[in-house]
Amino acid sequence: MSDILIVDDMPENLQVLQLILRKEGYKVLAARGGDIALGIVKKHQPELIITDIKMPNMSGIELCKVLKSDNSTAAIPVVFVSAYEDSESLVQAFEVGGVDYITKPYKPAEIIARVNTQFKLIEAQKLAVKQQLSKAINQMVMGIAHEINTPLGTSITSNTFLEGVMQELQSALAAGTLTQDGLVTGFEQVKDSSALCSRNLEKVAKFVSLLKSVSQSERDSSCAEVKLKEIETRLKKDFSKQDVQIQFVGNTTTEVYVDGQALVEVLSNLVENSIAHAWIDHDHLVSITFTLSGNNLHVNYTDNGVGLRGISAQELLKPFVTTKRGNAGHVGLSANLTANLVSGALNGEFSVKNTPHGLEWDIQIPIDAPDNA
Repeated sequence: MSDILIVDDMPENLQVLQLILRKEGYKVLAARGGDIALGIVKKHQPELIITDIKMPNMSGIELCKVLKSDNSTAAIPVVFVSAYEDSESLVQAFEVGGVDYITKPYKPAEIIARVNTQFKLIEAQKLAVKQQLSKAINQMVMGIAHEINTPLGTSITSNTFLEGVMQELQSALAAGTLTQDGLVTGFEQVKDSSALCSRNLEKVAKFVSLLKSVSQSERDSSCAEVKLKEIETRLKKDFSKQDVQIQFVGNTTTEVYVDGQALVEVLSNLVENSIAHAWIDHDHLVSITFTLSGNNLHVNYTDNGVGLRGISAQELLKPFVTTKRGNAGHVGLSANLTANLVSGALNGEFSVKNTPHGLEWDIQIPIDAPDNA
């Protein structure tokens, strides 16, 4: 059975709950206080926590706040224990993330029913996540198969045609009927087919490289002091030969503690996406605004393009979703790669929205120095 952590400063209460739950077959851990419970949670990661509300040093409500503020423990459901008449505390308990409550004096049947219900919900959530993961994997496999099979199939067809041309040339040469015009025509066919094969194989190579980038986008952060001016200079240089004007707003002379390479990759991906998708026939303008707010770097990216057409901002973030499916090499991974970089290597948050004036990305990145991280 699953682990349950019970938290109470009164030993007799712990003993009663342990007896009830162990009789039902649950593995039970116990802590005489919220501070002790935090250490146990970090070490054992219980699947359910039952905590008294009123305890000295750290109350159950304070304990729940700490758990919900940490990504590694936020998903653990917390059930509160309270006196029947203490409705005010129960309201606070639910406000900080509690999922249920048990009243004193204890009623074994009620406790078991509420605990069993929580574990049914936990299993249902696990099943839903598993089904979503399976669906995502299937979609990913289908997308990969399509993006690789199409150029490879064309290359195989071209290669078969090449073999036929070579056989015709060899037969004509052996029979002594090969003319100069026939040889020139054959060479042109070989040249065209070889070029087609090369283009399609380059598509496959580029696609595989992009898949690697998506995987690497979830790498650990590598932070250092970075001058925003250096990022501005790098981007303007990288896109100097492209038909796009990049405008930076804000104080780019500031130094921030951030994964500079990941930030450059994010902004480069956004500019490349704008070049590929945003514009039809008007001026190509991108605006990047840097703003410092407390311990966060706020990055606002906008273009003056046509925005999203036919898909939503949420759909844009899914793998293999693109507004330009076709022969231009757009496979629909760039936005997904950007999202992974922001939430992974940069440990940040983002939002994407479609505006009347183009697409807008709003990104928040923590910039704590090493001794404050």
